Amino acid sequence: MNGSYISPVKINLTLRVLSRRPDGYHEIISLFWKKKGIEGLTIQPHGNENIGDILDVRGMEISGENILFRALKWARSRSPIIPPLRMRLTKEFPAGSGIGAGSGNAAALLMHLKAYYGLDIENGSLSAVGADIPFLAGDAGLAMVEGLGEKIRPQSPLKGLRWIIGFPYWRSDTSAAYRGIDDLRREARVSLCPEEYETEAFEILRKLRAGQAAGLLPNDFLDVVSKGRPEYFRAFETAESSGALAWGLSGSGSAFFMVFDDGELSRRAISLLDREDWLIKTTELE
Repeated sequence: MNGSYISPVKINLTLRVLSRRPDGYHEIISLFWKKKGIEGLTIQPHGNENIGDILDVRGMEISGENILFRALKWARSRSPIIPPLRMRLTKEFPAGSGIGAGSGNAAALLMHLKAYYGLDIENGSLSAVGADIPFLAGDAGLAMVEGLGEKIRPQSPLKGLRWIIGFPYWRSDTSAAYRGIDDLRREARVSLCPEEYETEAFEILRKLRAGQAAGLLPNDFLDVVSKGRPEYFRAFETAESSGALAWGLSGSGSAFFMVFDDGELSRRAISLLDREDWLIKTTELE
């Protein structure tokens, strides 16, 4: 019952945040796009109840509780036969980047538990572990995601496109970013229209399928996350000048992305981004 996995990641082609609910959470309407990442997770049972679960993390440093332990707690509440596990995680992406890297690790673990221990992960409550996990643990490569991440409408895939993801040296705090959106909306009257957000998302998909430029993609977190960070707009200028079809902020940040349909153009953009001293890493995913 050993397993070895490459964790998936996502970008949000669009991300619209709806009103704050009485429970404090916000629902979203977002186009999620998944690709296989580069982070590795190996899993094996070790059978020693006294030791419990063991996690060995290599690469990027993780502070605080790892989401893998939260996913295991959720899983065991539904499948108590899951034994103590020894896990080795190779982290390549910084935390707080908005690409769902940690959620992708958890998704890989949950898919392992589904395969070997019969865990039912087709469950709406999975979004309580992490809003990105239901999508990342599912079969869809592209989907309209709504609610708290549990409502997933698969879309036909986008083909022939590649991403560049840029990781700044700073991190984004998702809770603080949501509070920032609430603060901005208290200062200015904002009309929230889910139907318009869907139409907006499908028009962007139409353009990308046709190889047409869509430019800066809508993300309600951008105004909050980019405050005092002009570097984002330098990166977006690089995307446009390099011939990207689309670009934007993923999730609540801090990472940004560019979408290309030409490898030479994407390599040109990477060479320009490599000169930026505020970026700790750039990654291209096809």
